[in-house]
Parts: sequence; structure tokens; C-alpha cells
Amino acid sequence: MQATQRVQRALFRLGQRWLGHTDGPEGDIAPGTVVVGKDAGAHRVRLWVGTLVHGCDADTVTATVTVDGAGPVRTTLLRFGFDSERAITGWAAGTRFFHGHVVVDGLAPDTWSTATVELDPAGGLRAEHRTASCRVRTLPDRIAVGGGLTVFASSCYDADTDTTNAFDAAFRHLRDHVAAPDLSLLTGDQVYADAPARFYATMARSTPRTYGLLEYWTSWGMQRYGEHRHLGMRALLTHGPHWFLPDDHEFWNNWPHASVTARHSYANIARAGRGGLRRWVAALRHRPGEEIPYPADPGPPPSDPLVQSYHPVHPDEWDTWGRAAFDLYGSFQTPSVRDRDTGRITRGELDDDPARDPLRPPRHRPPGQVHRPLNQVVQRIDLDEVQVALLDTRTRRTRRTDDPRYSAFVDSEYLDQLLAIAAEAPVLVLVTPQPLLVPPYWKRLHDRPLGTRVEKRIDLQAGDYPDQYARFWDGLVAARDGRPTVTVGGDIHASYVGYAPSLPLLELVSSPMSLVAGSTVFDTLFAAPAKLLRALSGGSASRDPYAPGAELARVQDLRSRVPRRPEADDGSDDTAVSLAGLGRGNPEALGLLRFARPEQHRFRLTASLHRRASLAAGHDRGAQEVTVELRTDRRGPEAMGSPEVSWQ
Repeated sequence: MQATQRVQRALFRLGQRWLGHTDGPEGDIAPGTVVVGKDAGAHRVRLWVGTLVHGCDADTVTATVTVDGAGPVRTTLLRFGFDSERAITGWAAGTRFFHGHVVVDGLAPDTWSTATVELDPAGGLRAEHRTASCRVRTLPDRIAVGGGLTVFASSCYDADTDTTNAFDAAFRHLRDHVAAPDLSLLTGDQVYADAPARFYATMARSTPRTYGLLEYWTSWGMQRYGEHRHLGMRALLTHGPHWFLPDDHEFWNNWPHASVTARHSYANIARAGRGGLRRWVAALRHRPGEEIPYPADPGPPPSDPLVQSYHPVHPDEWDTWGRAAFDLYGSFQTPSVRDRDTGRITRGELDDDPARDPLRPPRHRPPGQVHRPLNQVVQRIDLDEVQVALLDTRTRRTRRTDDPRYSAFVDSEYLDQLLAIAAEAPVLVLVTPQPLLVPPYWKRLHDRPLGTRVEKRIDLQAGDYPDQYARFWDGLVAARDGRPTVTVGGDIHASYVGYAPSLPLLELVSSPMSLVAGSTVFDTLFAAPAKLLRALSGGSASRDPYAPGAELARVQDLRSRVPRRPEADDGSDDTAVSLAGLGRGNPEALGLLRFARPEQHRFRLTASLHRRASLAAGHDRGAQEVTVELRTDRRGPEAMGSPEVSWQ
């Protein structure tokens, strides 16, 4: 073994020892099988099946999937490749991960069932690992009069800070004693693939696919540490259908921008520095309105610094690091575009050779265009009068935020697709990874010049792309035309319910499910400098920006590309405010949206935030609820009634 590989292997083993794995590579990852309900329709469910096997030499595993009310479906699980990393991990050739998606059709609508998976015998596959099950649900065609629908919504789960299985206990209490969700919306950072630092700097350094698999396997509740079973999010994931959105930590902090933890070697740091300098110089020379070339071939990463700056970041630009994240996201979370088109799930590094696969994504895009996304950018849940739309505002971002034409957090075609859904929905539920009632960059820069610049460097928001953000809000307000809108977000490690009466719009932000290790670094190691920085930037070390009554944004600011003159203010009360929040000292939260339909043109919506600690302890003290009436026969402020706020 080469000297560098010996060092890399020593680092990987050190990380495993920190986790308590002292019995060698066979104990690094636990064998087992899990089945999870993904998206669903009125007559079908999509299931994901994953199994980890030791001592197996097969390339595929066959499974039989049975759902109550439908005949058995046979499916083939494919091997996910990470063979090139075995020299570092020490994992035997027989340690293999198999996975696949299967759609079961012909089911009755609005029905709960049990899905059972049974794997055919295979070498190394133990009898107790051949079966798994989960609860699945088909959707109703519509929310009927006298009926209702409950939606779970939250983001940000760090398995390494949930060692006591508090999330599992909290969700079980929520499900059994508060309200059982009919479907779940998970809005980003379902894994922290770049945390904690000591593991990311050791095990992940040269094994992105292996380490990513370990993070997902743990978060999905399949890992053991000695006699301790890490339950993770398994209780949630095996209950009903789920829709997922990616945010940065599925990749690394502030992806697609470079970060310290994303470079992995001094050589990569130097290359990243040179690349950043080239892009900075090219952007200085670029004038807004000038054409940005499109790559002749969308397959390989572009080398032109303007293309790198003003088109969505290519998935292969960071070599295996970015691609591994897309591969694992397309397996464990939202099925990739290719998976949905062809029915074949990703095979990891087995798919990396373009010679074996000439149309390897993103080469499946026609020449002369920007590369096609690997994952679904817009997802839709059709409940007739209620339309749920999920928009990925993370993976198609451009590096530069300052060009009116090219800088964007999502491609124009997908924004248009979303706005078309918004235009036809009597009630719209719009789900994004981050909150939407956030002032644009120019407004925050005017109010807090220093703090806003720091925040932008740490973590970009959709509002940091001011031109497209204004186009988005202009389009959304026009498309909704005064009909009731609900937005759902996460990411910010704070939870609140916001309200913009002039639109009318209600926003639920629920984050995190489990607070990531290191997120409070400024409040611990650098407490004094952090407080000074907040003071200098116009903020406060103790102020809660989401406390009830706090101003979130002005609608006219959201719709403007530049600062407005005071005389341009129309005097209308278009301020969005926070109605309820769990406060700075209670970060972990679980969110619910409960729709009831008492009559034809009227819905009653309750948005609630529940403290994880209280739920895990067997009660629901500290929960906050906001209830509003939604009218589909009215427009303007009367389409959403006055909110009623209550708390436990």
C-alpha cells in the first residue's frame, strides 16, 4: 500500500475508533434491510428498498414487494459501487450495499396499508435481514368536505447529536398522541454529510461515497454502536409517504460554493484558490447583459470561469465529492431524473465511466445547453383544490449573484413551471429549503451592512439573488392574485409561523429536528467576538428575530430589485410578521400543518410547532398553534381569516 493510502487508512480507522468501532472493518456498518415510502398518488406508492450485506459476491439482489390490496411485485436491487475506496476503508469485497425504487400501482385511494419486502436468498444475507416493512398511504383525490389531512414538515437532522434517540421518542409521541401525519415534507439537511468535523476530516477525507453511505445509514436508523441501536429518523421514514428537498449539508456547508471542509487536501485548497481568483477576475470584466457562452458538451465540467460563475455549478466539478452526494441523495431521498425516466437507480462509481455509458448524466442534455439537473427540481402533490409544490432552490444555484439575467437560485424554466402551478391552485402550499419571508440582499445590506456581508459568505439564501428573487415574488403575487398561500421552509435552526395579510400568506418554518454539532461554535468558543460582531452589524446577541410580533419583511421590498425611495411607499400595511415561535433557547422542533374542510369553499388550517424535548418526555407542553380560515371563493385579505394563536 502506498504511503498516502496508509495515512488515509489510518485516518479512517481513527474516525471509526472515535465512533466506538474497535472490532475492525466488519463492524463499521451494520447489515440489515429497510423499506421507506417515498412519493405517492391516489392509486400508487413509490417505495425505496436498501440492504447492506457482508460476505456477498452478487451484483444484484431480487426482492418481492407486497402491499395490502395489490399483488406482489418483483424488483431487482442494484449494487452501489464504492470499490475504489476499499483500499482505505479496509472493507472486504463482500461488504455490499444494494438499493432500488419500485412503484406499486392499482391501490385504493386515501388508504393506509402495510408494505412488506422479502429478499431472495443470497450469499451473506442472513435470514433475519431478508424482510422489512413500513406503513404506506395513498393520497386522496381531494380533501373532502368533512375530511382533513395532516402534514409533517421539518428540516435539519444530525444523527451525531441524537445519540439518545430523542427524535424517535418525540415523533412516536407526536404520531400516537397529537396527530398522525398523512404525509411528510422534509425540506433539507436530512443528513449532515459534512459534520461533525472530526469525522469529516478523517473518515470522509478520501472516501466520499463510503462516508456518505455511513451518514445516511445512521440517519435512516440502521446503524449499531456496540449494543446501542441508533434509531435515527426510522420511525418517521417508515410512516407514510415522504417528499424531500436538498439543502447544502447533503453536500457541504453553503454548497455549491467552496468551503474549507470541501477541499480535503492542500493541493485542492490551492486549486480552489486559483479557480476562485480566475472567476473573480472574469466577473470584474463581465458587464451585465453580455452573453455567457453555453458549453458545447454538457458532459464534462466547464473550464471557462464565466460559465462556472453564471451557469449552475456542474455536478462533476468537485470530482467524486459532488457526484457522491448526488448519487446518495438520488437513492435515499428524491429519485433522480434518470431513475424516474429509466427505472434504474444510481450505481455509484459503477456509473462513473463515460466510455461504458455515453449518456451518463449530465451528458443526456442536448449539446449547446446548460447541463440538465440530476435531481427533480419541481415536485407536485395534486390534492385538487389544494396543490403542494416543492421547489429545489439549492442545487441549481449560480456562484455569482449579481447579474440580472444569469444569476439565479433556480433555472427560469423551473421557476415558470412552479408559477404555472401557483396560477391554477385555489390553495397553494409552496415548499422550499429556506424561508421565503426574508428581505432581499439589498434591504438587509442597507439595514446591517457588516452582518449581511458576513451572513452571505457563510450561507447564501434565495434572497441573495435579488433580481430573480424579485421576479419570483412578482410572479408569485400575480399568479396567486389574492388567493390563500402557505409557504413551508427550514434550514435556519429556528421555528416560527409568519403571516403576510396583504397577500394573504402564512409561513411555517420548522428547524431543526436535531441540532448539528458545532452550530453553536460562535456562542461557545467565540462567544465574546460573536456578540461584538452582532452589535457592530446592527444585530443583538440575545434578540429573537422571530419572536411574536417581530417584523419579517415588507412585501414591497420582496418585489423590488433596488431600494425604494421613501416617497415610493404606497402607505399600505404590507408587513409580514411573526405570529408564534419557539424562541432561541428551544431549537429542536417538529412542525405540523393540519387541514380540515368543514364546507365546500372553506378550509381550516392549523400550523403548529412542537418542542422535541417535550414530546420525547411524553407531553406536549410549549407547543404553539396558529389557526386560520382559508376561503377559495374570495380573493385578497378576506381569503385568509384573522389568525388565532394559542399555546400549550
